[in-house]
Amino acid sequence: MADPSSAVPRIIDRLRSEHLNLDRLVRLLDRQPSLLASTATPNIGLLVDVLFYLTRFPDVTHHPLEDRIVERLRDRNALSEEFAEEIEAQHVTLARQGSDLLRDLESSLREETMSPELVEPNILLYAERLWHNMKVEELVLFPTAVRQLDDEDWYAIERSVNLIGSDPLFQTPVESRFNQLHQVIALEACCNCNT
Repeated sequence: MADPSSAVPRIIDRLRSEHLNLDRLVRLLDRQPSLLASTATPNIGLLVDVLFYLTRFPDVTHHPLEDRIVERLRDRNALSEEFAEEIEAQHVTLARQGSDLLRDLESSLREETMSPELVEPNILLYAERLWHNMKVEELVLFPTAVRQLDDEDWYAIERSVNLIGSDPLFQTPVESRFNQLHQVIALEACCNCNT
């Protein structure tokens, strides 16, 4: 088992850093009601970019890494089955809801079947679910993993997930699609990153 007094494995450091970045997006949604007020708002592209990012990076890279940690802890009987299933179910729900939100937002923008009044509360619910998921992981999953997993476990986790892909919004250089969003985060969410 890992020595609790030793340095936190770099995977946990990475996940905690990504949580800070995801929290900035959640706070941006909370602090920027103009993003949600109307599909006619000039900033609607920012909302599309937030949802696009959330359905691409966390769902494809971040959550699968956490799921591998859950699997290793489950293999060691170091995490209750109920909690393991809850974390995995949260990830599935976030992926489904994020994809649905992008579809519904597009439908609302085209004035097809979805009204902006129905999209807004679902976006806020999605942001709340993401925030809740991160807090549960930080309070239970990460500390348990640091205590229970050893170097062999961490190497196996690294090998099982593609850790090479970089974050298109919070890494340098920022992917061009996200330049405007990155600047807004720096201004509105008090990000300490370079713009």
